[in-house]
Amino acid sequence: MVLAKPLTLRTDSLSRLVRRENMGELHVTLKPQAVWRPRDEEQRIESATRAELTRLGLFDRSGRPDVELVASLTVLCRAGAEFYGWINEGDTTRAVLAAAIGREAILAIREGDTVRLNQIRPDSLPEVLVAQTPDVPPARGEAHSILRSEALAAVGGRHRTEAGVGSRPAPPSVRAVQQIAAQPTTGGGELFVAVRDRMARRRPVAYPLRYADTPNGRWLNHMTEAGGGEHRVLVAPAARADLVRRLQEMHRDLRG
Repeated sequence: MVLAKPLTLRTDSLSRLVRRENMGELHVTLKPQAVWRPRDEEQRIESATRAELTRLGLFDRSGRPDVELVASLTVLCRAGAEFYGWINEGDTTRAVLAAAIGREAILAIREGDTVRLNQIRPDSLPEVLVAQTPDVPPARGEAHSILRSEALAAVGGRHRTEAGVGSRPAPPSVRAVQQIAAQPTTGGGELFVAVRDRMARRRPVAYPLRYADTPNGRWLNHMTEAGGGEHRVLVAPAARADLVRRLQEMHRDLRG
């Protein structure tokens, strides 16, 4: 196991190493913003990057990255299975990727200009991703499943009549969802799943699994297609185990 212990390096250094070794395109959660720099500054940063990677022991005696290290980091570019997302807690947002190619699996957490990498078990990707969320209990309340069009048509818990001259109460489930959405939040996130087929074509989920942390606890929010151009939205209390189960279902649906 190459990454026997956590490895921390600058996002730009990781990007340069991936590009130099032609590993592929770095995952969206880890990719730094493209910046144009004058040639002398670019050379200075390149030298600093090599010094950083050497200090971390990532180069062999010939000054090349270790072959097994390159194989491990390729997971960050061409994973067969990806569980990833953006997790917000207070004023902090972290980008998280748990990915695998075969038996090689890595957890990458990007916060600001720094990336932390750690080797993980390939059969634990959804659990590892969800474990990065704050430990918040499920909210107190019931699950609600509504059509997205119903929610969009309701204002202040009421629907306009067909004649447009009055209003009537929206269905109880729609009113409940709107009340949940109006609660203050302490954090939240969007979690995604993607897979690659045998032709290396990447297929991500159409809709993320969202969650919101409130003073009342955690709620999940997941939209699915309901046919006829409609979408169904599920809003439900969510423990970490509930998020894991939803991600596993999303992964199974992608794989068919």
